[in-house]
This record gives sequence, structure tokens and C-alpha cells, in this order.
Amino acid sequence: MVRYRHFSVLGGRRVISVLILLFFLLVALQACGGKFWQKQQLVKPNVLLNGNNLGGLTIEETRGVLNSLATELRVEPVNAVIDPVTKGVIPEFSGVELDLEATLSLVMQAKAGSKIEPAFIDLPAEVGLASFPRHPVYQGNSQKPQVAFLINVAWGNEYLQEILEVLQAAEAGATFFLVGRWVRENQEMARLLRDSGFELANHGYSDLLSMSKLDYPQALQDIKEANDVIEEICGVRPIFFSPHKGELSEHVLKAAAQENNRTVLWTVDTVDWKLPGVEVMSEKIYTNAAGGSLILMHPTAQTAELLRKVIPALRATGLEPVSLSELLCPSRIRLGVRIP
Repeated sequence: MVRYRHFSVLGGRRVISVLILLFFLLVALQACGGKFWQKQQLVKPNVLLNGNNLGGLTIEETRGVLNSLATELRVEPVNAVIDPVTKGVIPEFSGVELDLEATLSLVMQAKAGSKIEPAFIDLPAEVGLASFPRHPVYQGNSQKPQVAFLINVAWGNEYLQEILEVLQAAEAGATFFLVGRWVRENQEMARLLRDSGFELANHGYSDLLSMSKLDYPQALQDIKEANDVIEEICGVRPIFFSPHKGELSEHVLKAAAQENNRTVLWTVDTVDWKLPGVEVMSEKIYTNAAGGSLILMHPTAQTAELLRKVIPALRATGLEPVSLSELLCPSRIRLGVRIP
């Protein structure tokens, strides 16, 4: 009995040793097995990316193709610069680079015969609008296929409803620059502009002031008072300011920056308040508008018809009417267009 017990103990120890060895082997396989199997995973047949058939490639081979493609597809960013003519700042525009890991994942998961679009990420510019807080903006970046309608509101209530309906029917963007006094006196109409989904901006509290003649405290008071009343009545605090009649001074620019407002003027002035006629105004827009243009308007008897005419015409040339915030947004990917 002692002999058998001795052999049982030895056998038990041997079994335990084998189990421990198997355990460590499994751990080792698990540690390197992922890489082993990953290398064996192949792209399914006829998966296309930018004209390249990646079918049958391993992950590492696919990564090599993407690394080469990344150089080809990279678009350099454009820095914000000071316009030597207007002395205003022209906004930056981001570049793009291939999102290698996201694109690799798309390729490896693609079904046979799929055509994959590369994934991209924005490549920020080194110098942006924030580097020039006291410089006005007269236009967006010319590489953006967009324009913005800037509609100053201090009067013309009877025309606003139709203007809103035209913009909404066309699914076009616009930014309304509101005089603070007008907001205080026309609260329901101001809220209608907000509720219609359009961006609200600051056009000063009083359109009776000559902004260029104000000292800094006076300019700051007027801009802040307009921001305060728009926030009070409409629940949003503007980030853009445009002075009445475009009157500028160092005091005005400093005061706007103090209020965290970007001072904005325009590229194309329709001079619609003179009622020159829809044909005259539309021709002015066609002749002068380009990518990044800011188009100034007011609520007049001719504005709604002008919008009906120019929105489809601008789109036919590849220019989309958007809000000012959208136009000044530096993201290239946000445009929703395919990157070359």
C-alpha cells in the first residue's frame, strides 16, 4: 500500500506540473496570439480605396499603402492673415490629413467588392482669427465655397416675416445683426428670428450714434448694452458685432474685443435701403460675390424677392449661403465635401 501511495503522490505532482505548464503556454499564446492572427487577417477581395485594390493584403501591408497614400492626400492648412487693402483679418482654413487608424479599420472590416472612402481629420492652422482679436473681418476665407447674408435690423418689421419664409423655404443660412433698441421695442419679433433658427448678432444699442466719434467707455457701453438686451430677450449672447454704417475706430475695435465680439463688416453691400431694384442688386452680387463673401442686406420691400433670385443663382455657381459662424469656421472636413 505504501508503494502505491508513493506512486499516487508522484503522479499527482506530475499532473499538477503538466497543468501549470499548459497554463503558462496558454498565457504565452494569448499574449502573442493576437498579433499572430492579426497578421494573418487579410483584406477581402476587391476592396477599393482611392483606386487601389487592397484585396488580399495583410494589415501591415495595408498600413504601408495607407502611409504612402497619406502623403498624397495631405492638404496643408492656410493661416489667417491681414488683408493689406482693408487691414481686416482673413480667417484661417484648416488642412486635412488621413486618419490612418480609422481608414485601416474601415478597410479591414469592408465586405468584398466594397469601395471605401478614406477617413480624414482636420489639420489646424498655426495662426487663426484668435491671433488678431481687434481686427475686423470683411470676408471669409476665399477657399470656402460659401457666402453669408448679413441682415441688419433696426426697422422694416413688415418685411421680416417674408424674408424668413424665403430663407427657410430655401434652407439657406443668414445672420441677423440686431440693434439693441429695436430688440427692446420688438421683443416678439426678435424672438421669432431666434426661434426660426437664425444666428443673432450685435448691431449696437442705438443706431442714432456715430460709433467712430465715441470714446472707449461710450463704445463699450453701447456694445455691451446691445449684447445684454439680446441675451435678456432672446436668451443668446452674440459673438459678432457690426457697427452702424460701418463706422470704425480703435475705440470701437477695442470695446468689441473686450465684449468677446468679433467686429464684422462686409464684402458686398447691396445698398438695398435705397431700393435700387432686384435686378440691380442681384447683378451686383453676381459680379462681386465669391467664396467667403459677406453680403450686406436690410429688411426692405425688395429683399425677399432678391433672396428668391440670388440663392439658387449662387448655388448654381457652387456657393452655399450659410450663417456667419459657419462661414468663419475653419474646419475643412465640416464642409461635407470629398477631400481630393
